[in-house]
Amino acid sequence: MSLLRSVRVRLTLWYVLLLAVILAGFSAGVYFILRDNLYSNLDDTLQARAETLLDVVEFEGGRPTLEEVASGTDADDSFARVFDASGDVTFDSSVAGSVEVDRGAVKRALDGGIVTRTVDVGDDPVRVRTVPVRRDGSVVGALEVGQPVDDVTDTLNALLIILGIAYPVTLIVASVGGVFLAGRALSPIDSLTRLARRISAEDLSARLGMDLPDDEVGRLARTFDEMIARLDEAFRRQRQFSADASHELRTPLTTIKGQVEVALAKERDAEEYREVLRSVNEEVDRLIRMVGSLLTLARADTGQITLASEEVSLGQLVSAAVEQVQPLAAEGGLEVSLNAGPVVSVRADEDLMLQLVLNLLDNAIKYTPSGGRVTAAWSADDVRATLVVSDTGPGIPPEHRDRIFDRFYRVDDARSRESGGAGLGLSICRWIAHAHGGSIRIDDGPEGGSAFSVSLPLDRAWRPRRDTPSRAG
Repeated sequence: MSLLRSVRVRLTLWYVLLLAVILAGFSAGVYFILRDNLYSNLDDTLQARAETLLDVVEFEGGRPTLEEVASGTDADDSFARVFDASGDVTFDSSVAGSVEVDRGAVKRALDGGIVTRTVDVGDDPVRVRTVPVRRDGSVVGALEVGQPVDDVTDTLNALLIILGIAYPVTLIVASVGGVFLAGRALSPIDSLTRLARRISAEDLSARLGMDLPDDEVGRLARTFDEMIARLDEAFRRQRQFSADASHELRTPLTTIKGQVEVALAKERDAEEYREVLRSVNEEVDRLIRMVGSLLTLARADTGQITLASEEVSLGQLVSAAVEQVQPLAAEGGLEVSLNAGPVVSVRADEDLMLQLVLNLLDNAIKYTPSGGRVTAAWSADDVRATLVVSDTGPGIPPEHRDRIFDRFYRVDDARSRESGGAGLGLSICRWIAHAHGGSIRIDDGPEGGSAFSVSLPLDRAWRPRRDTPSRAG
C-alpha cells in the first residue's frame, strides 16, 4: 500500500489503465472489422462462383442440374448443390452430403431470396450461399455453393495471437516508460520537497533556481521560489523590526536608569529630584507612545483591527486635526494653514483617519524650522479624494523616500530623537491608508520641503460638492 502513496506510481497506474482500455477497444475494433471484411470478401467470392455456375446450369426434363466437370468443384475445398422447384437435390458435389441441407434456406431461395450462412462440418466451418435459379424470369430451382472458411479462420487466429502478445508487452513497456516519464516530470517536485525540508526560519536563502518550461511544474517551482523570497524578506524585516524595537526601547530605559542612578548617588534637594522626575516622566511618555505604536502595528499585521466604516466628512476631519495641532505649532513658532477643498465624504474609520492626519501634521511640525509653515489641503474628483500635508522644512532627499515609510527608519536620527519620534508614525499612516483601499506617497512641496499625499476612494453614494468651508490658520 505504501507504493500507492507515490504520485508517480498512481499516475503510472492511471495511465496504464487508460491505455489498457484504449488498446482493448482498438484491438476489438480491428478484430471485428477485419472479420467482417474477410467474410464479406468470402461472400463476394461465393456470389461470383454462384453466378458463374448459374450460366452453365443445364435442364433435364425441366429440372436444373450441373455436370461434374462444369461445376469445377473439389470436395476438399468447396461444393455445389442444385435443387429443383420442389426442393429435391438434382446435383450434389459434397462428399456423401457432408453438408446438411437447410430446407429453410432452400425455400427462401425458391421464393427469390439469397441466403448466406456458416455451417460446421466436423471441426471445419463452411460458408454456404444459396441463390435462386431462374429460367425465363421464373424461379425453377436453387443453387447452393459452399467454401471452407479456413483462410478466414487462420487469419483471425493469427491476429488474435499477435494481439494477445502485443497487448501485455505494450502495457509492460508503457508501465516502465510511464514510471520513467512521471519521474522526469515530477523530479522538480522532489527537489522542492527536499529543499522545503532544508529550509528553516534561520536560513531562507536556498532557492530551486530550475530552468523549467512555463508549464504547471515550472510555474509551481517558480512560485515556490517567489514564496521563499517573500518569506525571506518578511523574516528579514521581522528580525530588523525586533532589533530596532529593542534598540528603541533600550535607549529611554537606559536614560531613565542613568538619571535615577545619578539622583540616588548622593543627597539632593527637592528641586533636583523634581527635575529628575520630570525627565523620567518625559522618557516614560516616549515609551508609552512607542509601545502604543508598536501595539497598533502588531495588531494591524495580525488583522486584529476592525475598521468602523462610516461616512466621514474629509473637510471636518482635517479642520479638527489642524485645530488640535495649533498649540504645538505655536510653541514652535510655526503657522498651520488650511487650504479648503470641496465638501466631500469618504467611507472610513474616523478615529484611524484622524490619527493619520494628526501623524502627518505632527511629523511636518517636528521637522519644520521656526517661522515656517505647514499646510493641509484636500481635493476630489469623481473617483478619489486626495489629502495633502506639506511643509516648508528641509525636505527629504530622494534616496530616502523609498524607505521613509519603513518602521524605525529616520532620515536624521539625531533630530528624530530630539523631537521624541520613534520612526513609527509614517508606518502607521501607510497602514491606515492601505486599510482604507488608498495609498500614500511623498513628493516635493510647492514651497520646498515635503508634501505627503494620501489618496482615498470615494464612497459612490457621495459626490464632491463645491461648497467651501472656513479656513483655519
